[in-house]
Amino acid sequence: MQPTLSDSLLDYAGNSSPGRRRSHNEDALLCAPTLGLWAIADGMGGHQCGEVASSLALVALRQAVEDGEPLESAVRLANQAVLEAATDDGMGTTLVAAHFNGSDFELAWVGDSRAYLVSADGIAQLTRDHSWVQMMIDAGELEPAAAQGHAWRNIILRCLGRETPLEVGIAAGSLKPDELLLLCSDGLTNELTDAQIQASCTFADTLENLVEQLIEQANAHGGRDNISCIVIGRTAQPQATESRGRRFINMLLKPLKS
Repeated sequence: MQPTLSDSLLDYAGNSSPGRRRSHNEDALLCAPTLGLWAIADGMGGHQCGEVASSLALVALRQAVEDGEPLESAVRLANQAVLEAATDDGMGTTLVAAHFNGSDFELAWVGDSRAYLVSADGIAQLTRDHSWVQMMIDAGELEPAAAQGHAWRNIILRCLGRETPLEVGIAAGSLKPDELLLLCSDGLTNELTDAQIQASCTFADTLENLVEQLIEQANAHGGRDNISCIVIGRTAQPQATESRGRRFINMLLKPLKS
């Protein structure tokens, strides 16, 4: 279904960094506002197969949504595209995607790339990692506070390019004018806590600055992996003189600015 944005305006900003310890970037971003579609893929695989997998997955995802496929089905088609392109070295990618219809959105994810809802009241993780540490947390064998620094925190249990049929995480919500939707790869969340991510919203004047600050802070905390994030905000009263993505965050999260 094509999104209808007549009752609200969605602003966004996105960026990616290779981090401080990687020679190249295997993350890929998709920003397609005309489709109401945003996504991040975090690739993996030898001989730069990861960046092939992440880019290929997002191309297939966009095409499927353009063809009218529901988001979950589009993710499965992206998985098939990665499987068909895999070489002997193997390759795969995580994926988190948001598809908007007005202010309502659907989320689909595979792996440990995440979506958060950020407001003046706090930050909520909307996705649930398909990872070893999350499985241990669910089993009561690992405390959540210990997961971020765990040696096995990067072991994921699901990804595109590994198997079919693929089990896809699905969620839905509605973005209010005083909220932000954040999509990110684990290069961000392995370096910053949820509280640190939310705190960044108090210092950024624009969505672009927020993305830059998040990436800079993740790099300052080590930058051990590629870092990617997209932030999406809704403003109810756009002004004709403002450009896309240049509306101040203090209009969105005003209580955080007080």
